[in-house]
Parts: sequence; structure tokens; C-alpha cells
Amino acid sequence: MCSIYKTLVFIFTLNVIGCGGSDTPSAVASPEKTGNYYEDASDSSKGAGGDSAPETGSSQVTQDNTETEVAVEPPKNLKESFVPSFSTSVHQYEDGKVGKKTIYTDELLTFPETDFFYFKDGYLVYDLTREGKSKKRSELRQYPEWSVANENSMKGTLRLGGSPLNEYTWMQLHRKEYYSVKPPLRLTWAKSQSIGGKVYNDYLIAVFYHEESGYKKVPLMPRPEGDMVAELRAYNHQVFITINDNLLHVENVAGWSGYNCYFKAGLYLSGSAAAEGQAKVGMSSLMFDIEG
Repeated sequence: MCSIYKTLVFIFTLNVIGCGGSDTPSAVASPEKTGNYYEDASDSSKGAGGDSAPETGSSQVTQDNTETEVAVEPPKNLKESFVPSFSTSVHQYEDGKVGKKTIYTDELLTFPETDFFYFKDGYLVYDLTREGKSKKRSELRQYPEWSVANENSMKGTLRLGGSPLNEYTWMQLHRKEYYSVKPPLRLTWAKSQSIGGKVYNDYLIAVFYHEESGYKKVPLMPRPEGDMVAELRAYNHQVFITINDNLLHVENVAGWSGYNCYFKAGLYLSGSAAAEGQAKVGMSSLMFDIEG
């Protein structure tokens, strides 16, 4: 299903990596975890890039008790593994003072870091604190836009932290318009939420918005304690939500056929009520497969 666009992105990625003299990275690679960034977001190591030192080899004892050297492949550089997804994204964030800001692709590929978006302990970390009613975000916004009639997907390896907030959004399927619109789909974490008379605590929930019928909330699964692989795929006017290779929900989205859609990933403090507290999302890989 390769398109001319994906070919151009691949060529561009090779050129970017070639300038640094490194091998072409894989956006699916999950680097070795070296620590726990949830413990202290203000730690001075957060700007260090989160890359582990390469392991050159290890010993293995054979049946005759002789020791042989076994080659161990060094972990891929975390930042370089994000080049394919950064090449088709911008980063949007709230600085808490001026409002929404955008880091465009050329600058994004230099791996800038802020208090809300940094590399640490094998993750790209999205880190926000909400103080009152004002919502905040730190998200990658994928481009170009596409149609739900074709096959388009986003897949990432993430770690979701708990939070004193009641809700945050970690992935979205959004739509482009010249006026403000509600996101057609948000994948959220909820501290506690009632759906259909049942209360879901520390849960992942899909929030759909259909213009003809309004909001629809679908409970997906409890929040995993460690890393999870999440995929959001649109195809043939349907949306598929898969986590850890388990297809959790399929939604008919024929009403979105006229939308110019795009993916977002990261952290959006999306609850409607005023709230206080911090939330973090860690990402060790992200890739887009865009047909158009």
C-alpha cells in the first residue's frame, strides 16, 4: 500500500539520518529502559536524551564449561527512532502563559526539549500540570490529512501514568476545518467514570463524537501498569482500536466520510471541570502508516 507520499518521506528520512552518519532507524524499536521517569520529572538528567550506553558483548558458558563471547546488538538511539514520525508531524503545546505554540517539522527534527516534551529514561515524555479550568496539551500532530475510506494507522508503544486529575487524552483521531470542531475520537485515561450505570476506575476509555448523535463513551480496559502497544486504524469507514494485539472496539464512522482527518499522540489535559494536578505519558516508539 505504499504511496508516492510515503516513498518521499522514506527518502527524506534517509537523507536526515545520512547527515549524521547513522544507520536508518526503526520507529518500532523499543530501547532498553534505564530508569523510571515518573519518580521526578525535574531531575537534571531529563535533557540527556535517555539513550543507553551500547552493550558490546556478553559471556556465555558452553556445555564443556568454556566461556565464549556472544555478540549483543546495541540498542537503537531513541531520538533517531522518532525521525520517521517527526518527519510527518509538528509538535503543539501550551506554555501556560502565551497559549498554544507549534514546533514545526524542521525544528522538531533537531529534537528540541521543553518542560512539557523531553527525552528521559528510554522514553519521549509528555509532562503537564493543570491549574484550574485552563486545558493544556503537549502533542504530536500528524500530517497530511486523510480519509476514513482509505487505510491509515498510528501505532505506538506507551506508558500511561496515573494522575490526581480525573481525565487526560493520550491519542486522538481529529479533523481539520477552518473553524473549531470537536475531536471525532479521543483515547483517554479516566480516574473514575460512570458509563451505562457502571463505574470504571483507572480505566482506558474511547470517546467518540458523531455530529448526528453526540458523544459515545466506550470502556476499553484497565490501565496497564507497564508499557502497552496501542494502534488506532481507520479503514473502509470503520475505526479499529487495538491494544497489546487485542482488538477492543470497532466503530462505524460512515458519517465521517467528508472529514479531512489526522492523528495526534501525546498528552492533552481534557477534562471539562477545573482541576489541579500533574499527568505524564511516556512513548518509546511511534509510527504512522498513511495511505491518504
